[in-house]
Amino acid sequence: MNRNRKWIALILAMSLLIISALACAGTVQNLRIDGLPQYVCPSSTPRPTHTQPATSQPLWPPYFASNLSWYQVAPNFNTIYAQWTGQNAGTVYLSYSGSMTTYPYYWPGSNGYIAVDTIPGPTRTNLYAITVPTGVTYASVSIYASNVAGSSRSYGVTRVTYYIYPNPLNPPPGGAPGSMTPTPRPTYTPWPTPTQYVRTNDYFVGDAIYTPVQPTGLQLRFRVSSISDLPAAEPDAAGQPQSIYIWEFEVKNVGSVEYDIFPAGQMYVSTITLPGGMETDGVWGASIAAAEEAGFTPNYELTDVQPGETKTFTLAAYGPQGTARRVSYVLDVTARDDGGVIPTIVPGQNIVSWINEVNTICTGDIEEP
Repeated sequence: MNRNRKWIALILAMSLLIISALACAGTVQNLRIDGLPQYVCPSSTPRPTHTQPATSQPLWPPYFASNLSWYQVAPNFNTIYAQWTGQNAGTVYLSYSGSMTTYPYYWPGSNGYIAVDTIPGPTRTNLYAITVPTGVTYASVSIYASNVAGSSRSYGVTRVTYYIYPNPLNPPPGGAPGSMTPTPRPTYTPWPTPTQYVRTNDYFVGDAIYTPVQPTGLQLRFRVSSISDLPAAEPDAAGQPQSIYIWEFEVKNVGSVEYDIFPAGQMYVSTITLPGGMETDGVWGASIAAAEEAGFTPNYELTDVQPGETKTFTLAAYGPQGTARRVSYVLDVTARDDGGVIPTIVPGQNIVSWINEVNTICTGDIEEP
């Protein structure tokens, strides 16, 4: 028996197996998919990340430090800065005054403490300018923060008679300990937003496609993960060189009822690109001989895929020498030829196909239904 006859025999055997399955299952609904599956391209731009809030607000330990930008004034330099860094320090109070060698001998300056800043939480650095009159020979500056015990400091500023050029000035103090941040809840990143790019046939290798939900609750995810070929050891019945075409087919049941499948009878190579570049259409079905020559043990039996279950099938078929352009799958194996409606010699209808190309338009999978 040549390989073509073996394929015809396999088709007949499939028909008998389907009839047996129907008798056992008592319904055609777990063998039939109506409507075309869809590949929906996920967007390359995901939705904004949903960052969960922390278990509580950050804690800022009280802290306060101060200094002056310079401790001298001169004929050409009369303004200095009170500087501070604090966190959770409350209100910052400042006072300054001075003495003079001539009447009235006292400079009241700020006339006591004045509020110059408020630091309720996060670390903050600030300053306040103090201009010392030329008649003041010595000034005193005091500063403290209301929420930090022991933060009061006093500084003296002396007047000199020569010119000075402070460069650089003293920097503001540092050393704040920063926040004590509680551990946030885990970040949740949603699936990408679907775009309008949808394919309803000639799907790409590697892409997940989903069937419509059937009235019974049956829904499936299909994926052809690879299509390859290698030269066959023997020519075909006409003496022409031929190839072995190998493909891997994955089925996941994302619905709520059982799905029965006979992959060797429902799936076949439907288009081959010949060495000259022309394409030829036909039905080149899986065979045990092709699988064995390709180096794997075939499992071509009728099987079931339960809800939540994934099964992967490796199939091989002989065909004219070339490259597999398209593999096809029969979604409805319950239909019978009614005078030309069935498009191929394969029993059934509602046939979908995968082309031997990878998706260069977009990548990734949408969230499962």
